[in-house]
Amino acid sequence: MANARSLLVGGCPRSGTSWVHFMLATHPDTVTCRETHVYDKYVGPLKDWYDQEYSLEAADGLSAIFSEVEFVDAILAPIVQTTLSRIAARADPGKMILEKTPGNILRYELVARIQPDAKFLFVVRDPRAVYASFKAASQESWGGWTRKSIAEFCQSWTFYTTAYLAARNYIPKKKLMCVSYESLMTDTAKHLSHILQWADLKTSKQLLHQIIDENGIDKFRSVDAGSLKYETRKDFYRTGKAYGWVEELDLAEIKEIESRCINVMMIMGYSRYSSSNSST
Repeated sequence: MANARSLLVGGCPRSGTSWVHFMLATHPDTVTCRETHVYDKYVGPLKDWYDQEYSLEAADGLSAIFSEVEFVDAILAPIVQTTLSRIAARADPGKMILEKTPGNILRYELVARIQPDAKFLFVVRDPRAVYASFKAASQESWGGWTRKSIAEFCQSWTFYTTAYLAARNYIPKKKLMCVSYESLMTDTAKHLSHILQWADLKTSKQLLHQIIDENGIDKFRSVDAGSLKYETRKDFYRTGKAYGWVEELDLAEIKEIESRCINVMMIMGYSRYSSSNSST
């Protein structure tokens, strides 16, 4: 299990990570499941608690029994490995284990320590588009977690994206890749092919066509129960348009997002809105 191939997908919530996940899951050499949150909600918070205990003058708890290295190797790593083993058991040996949880990127240090051979794919999307998705989802009964002010949202988007920027100095380039939602939407075959090649997954024109055809966002709403893509939450899948935010947000919202996110936006290749070029 320690040498099993793994590919982790992360990104800000509502950035298109599910779409990317579904496309990769369609590949015959991957095995996956729904989000496990194994890093962001299980081992990550345990590590935070250990670090907090360890900093106390009279440390107790597990920090008094295990060194930091022992805690990661003997307590946290087995949780991840057991989770991956359970996913791998769904398919024949040799498949790449695919795990998608947006918050994976927030725990890149633990990922690199526990799974040093894992590939890590970060999906980035224009914050104006992500906010438009949050805004729409906030109207749904399931969307309580998306009900954020623009200031709160921008803080979150920046937090996820700067985590990726930090990860670039921590994870070898050959194991960390960033793909923009907009690029994938504009030329899905080209960018999906690059992802598959980087992930050491076989690719061909026929396979690319099959994957893209099976994962049109318009098809997600009509899949059968039991499918990885099946979603009970009403309108969880939206239009998937790359630049729909131009019509969905008013100018004041666009300008406030830009004022709060512009530096990171520029680093990630997103420029200010101009009415003369709605695709910027």
